[in-house]
Amino acid sequence: MQQVLMDCLAVAGRAFTGPRAGFAACKAAPLVAPFASLIAVLDRRRELWLAAVCALAFTGVAGAADLALPVVAPVPVFSWTGVYLGIGGGTGWGNNEYNWNQDATLAAVAAQMPNGGPLALLGGTQGSLPISGGFFGGQLGGNWQVEWAVFGIQADAHWADIEGHGSCFDAGAVATAGLSFGCNDKVSSFGTVTGRVGAAVDHALIYAKGGLAWETGQHTLTPTAPFNVMGGNNPQASITSASSSQFQTGWTFGAGLEYAFAQHWSAFVEYSYLDLGTRSANSTHFLSLPGNVPSSFVIPIQTTATERFNIVKAGLNYRFNWWSAPLAAR
Repeated sequence: MQQVLMDCLAVAGRAFTGPRAGFAACKAAPLVAPFASLIAVLDRRRELWLAAVCALAFTGVAGAADLALPVVAPVPVFSWTGVYLGIGGGTGWGNNEYNWNQDATLAAVAAQMPNGGPLALLGGTQGSLPISGGFFGGQLGGNWQVEWAVFGIQADAHWADIEGHGSCFDAGAVATAGLSFGCNDKVSSFGTVTGRVGAAVDHALIYAKGGLAWETGQHTLTPTAPFNVMGGNNPQASITSASSSQFQTGWTFGAGLEYAFAQHWSAFVEYSYLDLGTRSANSTHFLSLPGNVPSSFVIPIQTTATERFNIVKAGLNYRFNWWSAPLAAR
């Protein structure tokens, strides 16, 4: 640009001080002077025209240099970093496994009989009760993305109606006396606190999770006595049922897929396995035997229950901008 300006100034300068100016100034010869003057004027005009063209060219170059380049907005790169809140629900299924110590029950009954000696040992008996149902709840968590890896923590809680009805265990040897045992087990609420690790592929996140699980539930045991447990003409026997509410903890693991369909919204589906461990499920029942001495017995049923179930959950999350990663250009 500087060179163009200097060339233009040189051309303009020659229009007034060039070598032909000396020729135009030569007025010593009378015959040549008029023609020399005309030639000088034409020469000056040619030089002035060249200077004007250079000036216009310089102006165009300078103007083009001053034009600003178009600003291209950065393409945002999606990030999973942030705090989120969401809802979800699904279905659950599993089994409650029971173990009944019959010897402890028979020993307690024998101690209530007049002149009753020890009864034969029967050992334990086992059984299981399938449970299934639905649930609905919410979750709160946070993610931190480092390149393609995503780390996070999440807590969730659900209202549930996961239950089962049926025979919770084989009555074993006492079945010969006509006794049977029906159970009703229900998971009324449960939740988890888990760590998460996953791999992000743009708007998709594949993750695994694991941590603490908890639940509250109800257990009802309903023994059924035969019409005439004592035989003969004795009236019908009756036995009471017993219910208990319990809270227990265990562990969980699972995996899922989440997809962000908008800047703040994402949908997910996941599977989790919950093992709530083994708990005491003891209950006390009262057996009435009209016309018998004694006419009633206290029947302690000492059992343990192991609960494990699976869930499939789908839901929506809304991610806030708190502590989220800034947008960057691709």
